[in-house]
Amino acid sequence: MSREQDIKQIKKNGFKSFKPERHSYIDENGQTWLQCKFCCEYQTVDTSAGYITCSDCVVKIDMMKFPDTIKKQKVSSGRPAGWHFMNEYVDKDGNVFHKGKEQPKLKGTLEPTKVKPRKKKKKLTADQKLFKKAADYKKRLKARRGKK
Repeated sequence: MSREQDIKQIKKNGFKSFKPERHSYIDENGQTWLQCKFCCEYQTVDTSAGYITCSDCVVKIDMMKFPDTIKKQKVSSGRPAGWHFMNEYVDKDGNVFHKGKEQPKLKGTLEPTKVKPRKKKKKLTADQKLFKKAADYKKRLKARRGKK
């Protein structure tokens, strides 16, 4: 059967009714290879295996059976990166945090913390990198001469 026919059969009757012809072979290193029973991709197996389901097909089957188990992406809290490492952080609602622990007694007593955005470094060209390395080398030589 062609791949298109296989897909039509799976869509019509589901995975359980799909039984493609599976082939196996042993390579020059003595490793046995067997086709996945759903997608027909070759996988390495032990010699005692009769049929296999590859990891991709297992994931697809799991997603079809249990669609609610897929975790959604983490929602941003709106706080800057590393806020819980700051000695003191006050969010826009007035909540006060000391080293990541909320201090409910101090809520609303302080103004929100202003976070400075990181400075973006511009990418250096190859010539600029070379000149920078040369300048660093000259500084190190000067420092060595000063120690003597």
